[in-house]
Amino acid sequence: MLYARNAEKHFIPASNTKLVVTLVAMGELGPDWRFTTEIHALGPIDTVASALVVRGSGDPTLSQRFQSTDFAALDSLADQVARAGVRVVDGDLVVDATRFVDERVHSTWEIGDLPFSYATPVGAFAIAEGTFRIVRTPGAHAGDPVRVEPIGAPELQPLSVAATTDTAGARTRWSIDYINRNDTIQIAGSLPAGAAPDTLRLAVVDAEDYAARAFRVALERAGVRVTGGTRVVRDTALLTVLTANASSRTVARRESPPVREIIAAILKPSQNWIAEQLLKTLGAERGERGSWQAGIDVETRYLTTALGLDSLAFSLRDASGLSAQNLLTPAAILDMLEHAHESAWAESYRTALPTAGEGSATLARRLSGFEERVFAKTGSIANVNSLSGYLQTDTGQGVIFSILTNGSGVPSAAVRAAIDDVVRAIATGSAQPAASARGGATGGAATGEAPNARRVAR
Repeated sequence: MLYARNAEKHFIPASNTKLVVTLVAMGELGPDWRFTTEIHALGPIDTVASALVVRGSGDPTLSQRFQSTDFAALDSLADQVARAGVRVVDGDLVVDATRFVDERVHSTWEIGDLPFSYATPVGAFAIAEGTFRIVRTPGAHAGDPVRVEPIGAPELQPLSVAATTDTAGARTRWSIDYINRNDTIQIAGSLPAGAAPDTLRLAVVDAEDYAARAFRVALERAGVRVTGGTRVVRDTALLTVLTANASSRTVARRESPPVREIIAAILKPSQNWIAEQLLKTLGAERGERGSWQAGIDVETRYLTTALGLDSLAFSLRDASGLSAQNLLTPAAILDMLEHAHESAWAESYRTALPTAGEGSATLARRLSGFEERVFAKTGSIANVNSLSGYLQTDTGQGVIFSILTNGSGVPSAAVRAAIDDVVRAIATGSAQPAASARGGATGGAATGEAPNARRVAR
């Protein structure tokens, strides 16, 4: 240990929480593990199915982040169904959503976050990371209605809009009702006349229902007609009744990219929804069921057995860090990063982290001059800023560091600048970072030399 301050104290880590689920996924599932989504046709006739069943796996890669569009993966699955010879589904399109427990948003997330793309509902079968996009356009004159148009198939997410055009130069006022929500999202507010149309990405109400409706549209485009309804089944007993006494054959199958690519899609942009999907998957694969708590139980077992962490060094609620009830110590994060560094998948994990100046990653505009020398996970929610990862010093020494700050009472930009000053001080070996790093934040830090310095930050 080179330096420690409050290293054993608990801090809310914000998105540094993502280090846990990605580390445990690499250790438990392995870097090459993949999600598999299958479509089964029921019934003895090749061209006519009595039902079509989508076996949801929790795959978080059915989106534009991994495909050409948010709907491309569904189009591919629908094309496979058509190529398998199915022309008519003389019954229901059934989505088997039993892999995950029916808890779509975490109980500790703030209500005000739920309408937005960073707090979307999880689902065993979900597309577009649980989101959809709208374009909002003011009318020509004050008093005219605001036009709100979903991008893609408009029937997938019902909307009720009560928004009007305000006078030119007025403030935008916009509210989305997710407290008393049902299937229809209630939008109200106003836009100033003359404002340019803009695009918003919002959370869907129910990720599995949304994906089911979208897949039905994809089947129709592929020439497969469904005569029955669209059903999302979350109860295992009901699914058994629906599929009993019927022959079944696999008519479509899709594998996701491997876990090593999925964790990069979590860590580099700090993507919340994929992290939560992965946590529930840990519960389904290595725990008792696909729930948040089962996934956290798997994380706890791994951290205490594979790493030897004291169970009091952490208290976890979700995977993304959106919950303000997560707690970690800087020392525990150091142990996690050291464990990753000593594993067979060390290089994959290190390069999955953001590096300074990297494109759309979260360090794109930070630590200029440290490109390919700093690989670290950022974290930021209200009153919380953090940065933990790997660093190569000016002398070539490999260092693992964790800097967590809570309750500074100053703007986040100032805290981030102070954190970056600390990182520069570590890199240059200077005794004192800039004065801003010694400000009023309640902070913890831990810095350790890596056992194999060249390998940590090559």
